[in-house]
Parts: sequence; C-alpha cells; structure tokens
Amino acid sequence: MRALTRLTVIETKLMLREIAGPMFTVLLPVALLVVFGLPGSAHKADPALGGHRGIDTVIPSMSVMVSMAMVAFFMLPVVLANYRERGVLRRFATTPVKPAALLGAQLVMNAGVVLASTVLTLVIGVAALGMHLPDLALVVPTFLLGVLGLFPVGLLVASVAGTAKAATAYALAMWFPSAFFAGLYVPVEYMPATLRRIGDFTPLGAFRQAIQAAWTGDTPRPLHLAVLGASFLLAGGLAVRLFRRA
Repeated sequence: MRALTRLTVIETKLMLREIAGPMFTVLLPVALLVVFGLPGSAHKADPALGGHRGIDTVIPSMSVMVSMAMVAFFMLPVVLANYRERGVLRRFATTPVKPAALLGAQLVMNAGVVLASTVLTLVIGVAALGMHLPDLALVVPTFLLGVLGLFPVGLLVASVAGTAKAATAYALAMWFPSAFFAGLYVPVEYMPATLRRIGDFTPLGAFRQAIQAAWTGDTPRPLHLAVLGASFLLAGGLAVRLFRRA
C-alpha cells in the first residue's frame, strides 16, 4: 500500500508536468456540456427522452462518457506504452517494487482525472445551466463500474502496443466506432433500432446508457451493467495475460 501511494504521488507529479493532456481531458467534456447545454432546446422536455430534458440526460452523460473514454482509450494506454518504449517497465522488474504497483498508481491517478471532469460537469451544469441535481446514490456506483469496465480496455491496448504511436493508433481505431455506437454523433434515442442494439453491447455504449439512466434517477439496465462487468473480466483478463514489460 505504501508503494502504491508513493507511486501514485510520483505519477501525478509527472502527469502535471505534461498538463496539456489532462487539461484537455477535463475541459473538453465541460466545453461540450456548455455548448450543447446553453440552447433553449436543451431545457425543454423531449418525448424521445421519456419527457426528460436534454440538459438532464443526453448532455451530461455525453460529457462524462467523453471524459471516461479519453482517459481509458488514450491517456492510460499511451503513457504505459511510452513507458515500455523507454524501458521503464523493464527497469521496474529489477526493483523491489512490483509492476502491479505502477499499474495501480496509473489506474488511481487516471480515475482521479475522470472524477475531476465529472465533478466539474456536475457543478457547472447545476450552478450555471439549470441542470437538475442527479441521484448521486446511483451515479457514483455507476461511475465506478464504468472505471472498472473501461479502464481494462486501455490496459489491453497498452499490453499489445509496443510504442506510444502504436497505442494511439489502436486507441483511435477503437474510439471512432465506440463513440458512434455510444451516441456521441447522434443520440442513441434517435438511432435505428439495430444500431442502438449494437451500442448496448459495446462497453462505451453500455456505460453511456447506464450513466444516463443513473443521472435521471433510474436504475441502469441489467444488460448494460452485465456488458461492463464482462468488459472488466474479458479485457482485464487478456491484459494481464498479454502484458509485457519489454
């Protein structure tokens, strides 16, 4: 535990030296919230959203989903692949500190980045955009399940990418279809049934739907929770099996 704490502090300091990436990850979702949350149409009840307003449903869930995806698909795997490329992981094997501690520090630190973005989204949405305060008793555990379901995807990318450029290429290849089926370009409520069904079975799409339901005070669908759980087991298991230091 002491090694994990020390590494988390060190990794956080290293991250803050290259603040552009984390700042972009935090501020982009907030910018999306403001841009889409300011128009009057976002504050009107929408039958397609079950009578809810966009500012209380698709807009905050989009912001949180983008933040989670940016960290899980890009920040986490690119940093670890960069460590492999520079031989950092290999050198860890010669020290008493277990590589698992480095992975744990990365997970904790990156979860903190997503949490900061989510809190900022919540504060600005409620204070400045008239968003209804969500049911935190549902949002918090759903958020944690999203971390558990999506971060292993990033670890899986890191486990097979030999360089930071390769990790970025893999991440981009995952991001565009995942974002589409998660409803970033067109809300899933307006998608054809077939596309919406496909999105239900993608980790990012399942998280988007789960966090949107939790944000409105509804219990997320068992299917979406099961998909996130399966992602944790499958992607996490493969990442552990395939992860290499060199």
